[in-house]
Amino acid sequence: MSVKHIFTAPDPADPDDIPNVPIYDFLYEKLCENKKQNSTEPWVVDSITGVEVRFCDIDPISKKIASALTRMGFKKGDFLHFVTFESAKLYLVQLAVWRLGGAVRGSFQMESADEFARQISETKARFALVDDETLPRVREAIGKVDWKIELIIFSNRAIEQATSVETLMQDDGTAFPSKIDIDVNSAMYVANTSGSTGLPKGVVQTYKSTVASICNPKHKYFFRETVMTPMNNFPVGVYTITAGSMAYGCKVVHLGKFAREEFLDHLLKYKPGTVLIYPFIANWLARDERLDKVDLSFLKLLVCGGAIIDATTMRLLTKKLPAIRVTQVYGMSESTTLSSTEEQTQVRLKENEGEWWASTGKLTPFVQAMIVDLTTGESLGPNKKGEVKILSPMTMKGYLSKDSPTPITPNIDSEGWLSTGDVGFFDEEGNLYITERLSFVFKYFMYFVSPTEIESVLQKHEKVVEAGVVGVPHPESTNLARAYVVKNGEVSDRDLIDFVAQRLPSYKHLHGGVGFVQKLPIGRAGKLDRAELKRMAIDEK
Repeated sequence: MSVKHIFTAPDPADPDDIPNVPIYDFLYEKLCENKKQNSTEPWVVDSITGVEVRFCDIDPISKKIASALTRMGFKKGDFLHFVTFESAKLYLVQLAVWRLGGAVRGSFQMESADEFARQISETKARFALVDDETLPRVREAIGKVDWKIELIIFSNRAIEQATSVETLMQDDGTAFPSKIDIDVNSAMYVANTSGSTGLPKGVVQTYKSTVASICNPKHKYFFRETVMTPMNNFPVGVYTITAGSMAYGCKVVHLGKFAREEFLDHLLKYKPGTVLIYPFIANWLARDERLDKVDLSFLKLLVCGGAIIDATTMRLLTKKLPAIRVTQVYGMSESTTLSSTEEQTQVRLKENEGEWWASTGKLTPFVQAMIVDLTTGESLGPNKKGEVKILSPMTMKGYLSKDSPTPITPNIDSEGWLSTGDVGFFDEEGNLYITERLSFVFKYFMYFVSPTEIESVLQKHEKVVEAGVVGVPHPESTNLARAYVVKNGEVSDRDLIDFVAQRLPSYKHLHGGVGFVQKLPIGRAGKLDRAELKRMAIDEK
């Protein structure tokens, strides 16, 4: 039997120390420990609408909403499905649901009515929360299911057959149940995957897995200052931010409808100590000339996650922002934060098979990992690339499935190891490097091609702001690599084709050519939409 090479956190924690308590009880106790329960300081701010929720509002108003929901028939185990751009009072509604032992699921606001209906059907949600903009399509979706759904809305006008959130907030609180026996292993929220290879999958996280995530000692590091985030209100990360900010008494500024041209303006207005960004934001921010002309002395920490960031962009960011710590994190909907570079004073880069990669840091407490060979499944030692597998109490309960009454776990083995679908390696010091999403890899003849590796090379070109690479189907070679590039200045497709050819072996060349675009498509979860890129490439054939 082969030896298992298991990597662990430098400061492991015992999962048995995670308290078996409902999430609200846990968070409110933490809020009191930080003496924030009566504070009139803002807890969450929606930067688009200007709406604020104060720390002192959390307990009394979430209780009123919970009472009002109880009057409407909400019971333990019920789901509330939300489709809204609102990013402040939404979290009071979520807390109310969790106080009642229920669960929530959110959707990307621009989905079709059919997709809303599919997601609602998976949870059998009896309550739906919307705003004026999302109301029409959600109403259409509700008409496609065969049970009654109570409609709740963020709106300043009276809507027929819908209850406003303001009405819920004015309840007297007397219908709030005196005692609810909440099973900590039951669903607390469903996070949608990005849907990069098809329809979004519903990832079921429990009360216990969420408490485990907040108990992770490393999370406190991200909540020492005011946090600003462009994250939408439904991915897995926003639940960690909501719970973490409440636990540690930290103000959160949500950008809501993210607009690239307004990012720096919001940054200068709110002056957060910590900013969360996606790699696509890091790409253009690192190359934005305005970065040299503004005073960002208030900013202490720049946290990048959600996808792979290339080594060139990391170098540029650290060079342009020498006084700001740039931190890379690695996590996923299925198991939240798995590694972080928080303790590294400088970006750690590593060469592997001729390409440089930026580390996502060391494993966080509670997490163990293996790297397994893509063909044999054998566990690998340092500097060998393979699929990342993890073992953690933060791991999901499973995926929702129309064919199963309980969540399914096709990628979790009998010992609890989760196959992440990510390719990466560890170095000799236990630093993790994520190099590719397994589902993005394509074949050119008999060779496997990593689009991220080609993108990393393109990002080194001084005229390239952003780059996305996909494999375009071809009858002889299986696929041809084609790049889509946002450029800054004069550069031709031949220049970039030659640039890649000089730095990578022939099977990684841009045999499918280069296309120039004003911006790359961004998907539901703020990541590069490779499916859309591929559709563009096929349409151009």
